[in-house]
Amino acid sequence: MAQNEFHKRPFDEGTLTKLQIFELYAREWLPVFLSPGNPSRLDLHVADFFAGPGTDSRGTLGSPLRLLKQLKVYRGLAGWPRVRIHAHFFDKSPKKIKQLEENIDRYKLRLQEVALDIRALTFDEALRECSVALADRQAAKLLFIDQFGVNQVTPNVFYRLVTSPTCDFLFFISSSTLYRFRDHPAIKQKITRPGDYYQVHRAVLDYYTGLLPNPSAYYLAPFSIQKGPNIYGLIFGSAHPLGMDKFLQVAWNKDMINGEADFDINRDNLSSGEMLLPLDNFRPTKVTAFERELEQLLRSGQIKDERDLVHCCFRFGIKRQHAQGILTKLKNHGVIRADFRVPQINRLNSPRSISLL
Repeated sequence: MAQNEFHKRPFDEGTLTKLQIFELYAREWLPVFLSPGNPSRLDLHVADFFAGPGTDSRGTLGSPLRLLKQLKVYRGLAGWPRVRIHAHFFDKSPKKIKQLEENIDRYKLRLQEVALDIRALTFDEALRECSVALADRQAAKLLFIDQFGVNQVTPNVFYRLVTSPTCDFLFFISSSTLYRFRDHPAIKQKITRPGDYYQVHRAVLDYYTGLLPNPSAYYLAPFSIQKGPNIYGLIFGSAHPLGMDKFLQVAWNKDMINGEADFDINRDNLSSGEMLLPLDNFRPTKVTAFERELEQLLRSGQIKDERDLVHCCFRFGIKRQHAQGILTKLKNHGVIRADFRVPQINRLNSPRSISLL
């Protein structure tokens, strides 16, 4: 569908999934900076670089109005009057920007305390306009880049995003872009099923991981979305483990199977026996593989504390809570000693130890 026709029709289920994930993550992200009475950041920037008119043909809210709706919910938090809040909404279409302004008023989402920056700009122009905010170490940033078919997140743009301090982002990769990506030399060698968009999405994530200036200090996670016969992708990025943790909570709540898709990923890495189990007892290979490797790492003493365990969960795209089963098993069998059941994000600076018995 052409970009200029997109909002003239009802959002499809894939688009709604994408919007829900972004809204749910914004709901988790905003209180981190607005709840404390003494906020850690005095400026907060949320930006949507392909904002559109704000609704579809049926009036279903798009990403900019969903962001403003979440901000409205948090007006009563202790940090609200102490934080300068900026909402940046861009679209290259002046007509859509005019409609967006009208829809903000129509839905009573023009908040007096929120500085609105709404302009008809291309992605490159908008990114340049946001350069000062992106570089500001005293500001928190949340970016949504919902590109239509064209790969706007080039290696240079990606580098700017991941080197911006206190900046989380989600960007959308269209099916056609994934299709083109499969022929990239750095990605092609990792793909055994060229027509499999899901596998291509995983390979694209690996590609972006390879672009990170310091991979051990940054977190990326995927979410695959089915729209008709095609697979689209979201990629999330954050330099803070709390950001990754919150995204994984959102992703697993949307997808109770593998935490990274809104459809059943019936691939050849799922055994036939697993497919015959009732859904409530279904154990996807992703979780099983994580548990097997975690048990091996714990038995060999390679995971020495809570921080190591959290990083292992993140590497697999697994929620921290999934570690509880193996921890309990090995403690009950007298293999390890650990004074916790689930690793906690707020203990990473003073992690509790895991010792072999």
